[in-house]
Amino acid sequence: MSSLSKLAVQIALEAAADSKPDFLVFCSQHGELTRLREMLRSIATRVELSPTAFSQSVHNASAGVYTIVAHSRAPVSSLASGGSTFASGWLEAEGYLIERPEAQVLLVCYDEPLPPEYVPYSTQTQCQYALGLLLRAGDAHGLALESAPAEQDEPLPQAPLFIAWALSSEPTMRSTADGQGWIWSRAPAQ
Repeated sequence: MSSLSKLAVQIALEAAADSKPDFLVFCSQHGELTRLREMLRSIATRVELSPTAFSQSVHNASAGVYTIVAHSRAPVSSLASGGSTFASGWLEAEGYLIERPEAQVLLVCYDEPLPPEYVPYSTQTQCQYALGLLLRAGDAHGLALESAPAEQDEPLPQAPLFIAWALSSEPTMRSTADGQGWIWSRAPAQ
């Protein structure tokens, strides 16, 4: 496994702990781009590609490894959605929970800095992070996500912003990515 896959799988295992999630959502804006870059170099220099390297370069590689390590047969969604990748993963988890309110969803969002030659094509601050959340249908103290009018794009990825907000006492967190606005809010205490 790449260092990115190791990070994603470790965070997923820690977030799930002893639970057996009913649905898995793994999301990464760039996925295994570092591994893919090395494969492209091999092609350019006419070096034979490794089938193992290829199988671990796909976007759902981390999710697949997690299901093996955790002995999970849960359905998996693996997605990327630009700067809104975390929000899209949240919506995917929320959609599942609306249909199955008794279920648990493991949401894992992770990325690493882009290789230097790709940095000029991104407006986001480059950083390594991983966030794993075990989500259930909300009660009176849940969190909600809704779309909002776009503001200036946030330079930091949404997942690190979300965890900083979740650990704060702020009632809402606003984020804009790729021209799409998002607001997370806490349900008022009753």
